[in-house]
Amino acid sequence: MATISSPGIGSGLDINGLIGALMDAERLPLGVMKTRKEELDTDLSAYGRLKGAIADFQSTMAGLGAIDKFSVNNASSSNDSIFTVGASSTAVPGSYSIDFSDNGTHQLAQVHKLTSQDFVDTSSSIAATGTLRIDLGGNSFDVLIDTSNDSLDGIKNAINFAADNTGVTATVITVDSGSRLLLSSDKTGAANSVTLSDVSGNVAATLGMSTVTAAQDAVFTLDGNQVTSGSNTITGAIEGITIELNALAAAGTTETLSVSRDSGAVKDNVQAFVDAYNNLRGMIGFLSKGDLQGDNTLISIQSQMRNILNTAPTGLGAGLQFLSEVGIKTSRSGDLELDSVLLNKKLVEDFNGVAELFANDDQGYAFRFEALAEEQLAADGIIDTREDGINARIGRIDTQIEGFEYRMTLTEARYRAQFTALDGLLTSMQSTSSFLSQQLGSLPGAASS
Repeated sequence: MATISSPGIGSGLDINGLIGALMDAERLPLGVMKTRKEELDTDLSAYGRLKGAIADFQSTMAGLGAIDKFSVNNASSSNDSIFTVGASSTAVPGSYSIDFSDNGTHQLAQVHKLTSQDFVDTSSSIAATGTLRIDLGGNSFDVLIDTSNDSLDGIKNAINFAADNTGVTATVITVDSGSRLLLSSDKTGAANSVTLSDVSGNVAATLGMSTVTAAQDAVFTLDGNQVTSGSNTITGAIEGITIELNALAAAGTTETLSVSRDSGAVKDNVQAFVDAYNNLRGMIGFLSKGDLQGDNTLISIQSQMRNILNTAPTGLGAGLQFLSEVGIKTSRSGDLELDSVLLNKKLVEDFNGVAELFANDDQGYAFRFEALAEEQLAADGIIDTREDGINARIGRIDTQIEGFEYRMTLTEARYRAQFTALDGLLTSMQSTSSFLSQQLGSLPGAASS
């Protein structure tokens, strides 16, 4: 049978209360340790937010630290139905005449299409077997046609699934006159014509392929000069420009291709630079007034950011040197502000200089800020080192707490054993006292006294 224990019931002592009070006093250092751990957890969380802000800053600066982010061009066509156009950062502003009119010479690039003679249906044998060779612009592959696949469907599959198919697609069509095999090159241009021949047997001869559309190059006139291309997408005629030919224009008409600097996109990039700087500075300011007040890491990052702002790039010649020259100035609060009017003026006066000021590979402001962020976020950087230090201290406190809790278990057991013994002693003394009182009370004359 289980023993029911109720400490102090014999002596009247509140043993559980006494032990509880003593253990509360013993555990006071534990509260200090837990409070310190909470403070360290708060610091660690704050560094996490700082790292996130620096990572966002780095991402923005990395995107802006390339010249092509500032050498942005707009390209336009005077008639998108005739041709469309795109421009890369290497394009030069200018205007070009495009003649893609229906003059008997100009043409769109086409794929080569061939069709067979008519057959009864797609699944019946064409009564021809052998090795069929298909050549595409000088590159050929062979397919074997036997009695298992000597139908239009079988030949189609043999061509399409050939492991060394060089770029020919086969389909089967059914028209009023019968069923036909249709072959098409995958690429446009005169160099991609398709021919069929029999290595053995009579498959090519039986199919009797004829041209539906000829393989041909695109031809148009650029500023009076003929341009020929195997594709309707022309990338080499004008540096940095991609022209997509869509349709012939009416005879005798000429269109215009224009390239200009995209100042709007550049202004958006400059504003992104300003916003990214202010966002990081705002997070640093928030943390320096709160969870990381007086933290040397924040002070160091702020100092390095100001140093970059105040240090002119070297090696850019006699061009722009400071952000203030393009309209970026520091307000009384310390944030950056953009004067769009001054930026517009500088973009007109020295577009390339503005690009170099931000994105020069080594000295541009965005490039240097990106390098600073990368340094701060490095595996062995100052933030990572601080986080490692905090985690190590948290680990030590966890170990101390674990050891302390174990010692508290032993201490409570010791107190409980001591008070249990005391309870037993007091109970015994009370029983003895009660016995003596009874005995004394029974002695002769005790009642009369």
